[in-house]
Amino acid sequence: MKKTLLGTALLFALAQALPMDAQKQVRLTFNRAGGTAVSNVTVNVTDESGNAINGVTATLQSIKQGTGTDAGAAATDVALKSGYQLDTHTEILCASYSNVKNCFAEFTFKISGLSNFSLNHSDLQIAAMNGQGKFQNSKGERYCDVRVWGNENKSTLIASADGILADKLGGDYERDNTIDWEIKGNTTTPATTDQYIVVRMAKNDQNPGCFFGLKQITLYNGYRFATTATSNIANVATFSASSPVTFSSDATAYIAINSDNTQVTLSPLNGALAAGQGAIVSKATTGDIYAYVSTEATDSRNNQLVGSGDATKELTDGNYYIFNKPGEEAVFSPLDKSASTTLAANKAALKTATTGGQALTLDFGSVTGINTVTTAMPATNATFDLSGRKVSGKLPAGLYIKNGKKLLIK
Repeated sequence: MKKTLLGTALLFALAQALPMDAQKQVRLTFNRAGGTAVSNVTVNVTDESGNAINGVTATLQSIKQGTGTDAGAAATDVALKSGYQLDTHTEILCASYSNVKNCFAEFTFKISGLSNFSLNHSDLQIAAMNGQGKFQNSKGERYCDVRVWGNENKSTLIASADGILADKLGGDYERDNTIDWEIKGNTTTPATTDQYIVVRMAKNDQNPGCFFGLKQITLYNGYRFATTATSNIANVATFSASSPVTFSSDATAYIAINSDNTQVTLSPLNGALAAGQGAIVSKATTGDIYAYVSTEATDSRNNQLVGSGDATKELTDGNYYIFNKPGEEAVFSPLDKSASTTLAANKAALKTATTGGQALTLDFGSVTGINTVTTAMPATNATFDLSGRKVSGKLPAGLYIKNGKKLLIK
């Protein structure tokens, strides 16, 4: 009888990610056919396939205008614009706000009925309209600064992006120029039943005049997984999912790009982690790491970290090493097939041609012996962070690489 990996020594293999909800995406679309007031707008809630989500509803709470991108900027209530294409494209919410630089339109939505949904990642469909309600017929001129907050009082900034070129599909007053913009977050909202989303679209300094319309909002849910502190790498875990994912901005993910009988080389993830592949993920501070289903291009390099995805996986098709903590140090230990060959869901294992019984240690620097896991960092006097970026001056607390050696600053 095969058993799922158990015991403190196999902590990393056992600790499963917590799916934030069965729902990976929540999509909001609109219908303002009844008029231009807040009360005239119907908000539809669906999943990524366009199916209604049982028990989940959303409402538009307010439409406001003001100036700037600061959360505390004064704002007043306004109605929606209408006319021309806006009368036929009732799915676009375009506020009747002032046509001056830095002026913004702000929409507040309340989503009810979600459970265990923590927002960090959003996707906005934005249209460029003129004062009459037509689509802009020129292009390359109208820039939008976007802010997304995860609570009603705008104390939690989820994501921001300045200088979005909203009219790059212009050319015809009647042509829908809506563009889909994926905006990653810098923080994460708490998982709550009622979720408030505030979306602000401000006219950039370069903007000669434009009214930005909001056509669709997609909110990305994902996974939350625990980390474990070790003596050789800060707060770490392995991860895998059945969909491409990216990670919260406070984390660094690595894939294994090469191996032989002497070492395995780790490299920071470039893009999204491909479905079914594995990663080692670390953060400088204690606490959970978040992963989000993503449409970003995946890292195409060969990755020898094999993932279980969202289900368990039998490790019977080759030589595997399990990432674990038998003492204070995180290592890759040879899989003991007499005990278990089952990798827990949302975890990763290392598959190599190595058949020896020696554990592979994590050494983010020089190779100290056979079967050492290293990251490829230049052997110079320069100092690098764990993402491979060169850093200098007075460094904040954290783990760095200098001269091929770990440097821990407290």
